[in-house]
Amino acid sequence: MGTLSDYLDPRAKEIKDSLTHFMLNHSSIEPRKPYDEIWYMSPEGDRYYAELDKVGMKMQTYLSECYGNFYSMLLPLLEDQPEDVLSKISKSKEVITRTIEHKLSFCENTKQALQIALEAFEDQLKTIKDICEE
Repeated sequence: MGTLSDYLDPRAKEIKDSLTHFMLNHSSIEPRKPYDEIWYMSPEGDRYYAELDKVGMKMQTYLSECYGNFYSMLLPLLEDQPEDVLSKISKSKEVITRTIEHKLSFCENTKQALQIALEAFEDQLKTIKDICEE
């Protein structure tokens, strides 16, 4: 019987590869335009993602499902974890989810947004592997 890592690693690789393809080939972040009448700004950002084409929308749906399934597999491991661990996992989940869903962002471009999301995902994976080793 394989370890949890053996089970999660291929799924994590699929998510990282798909997210990279999605962000670099189907996404773009719109710059703020000085002539826009209204600028929206929130704690999450002040830049918009451009609308997705049909393939981009399908990729977005696929990624949402993949990451949702992946995260739901982690939930049993998070039971009885300290608040700092839960907070770290929750924050990284929010970064990843907001990137997939193309919510407002402070990122200048999709490469920057992708890098931040991949770092959050790697932090999540490391935290889960640390939990499993305990």
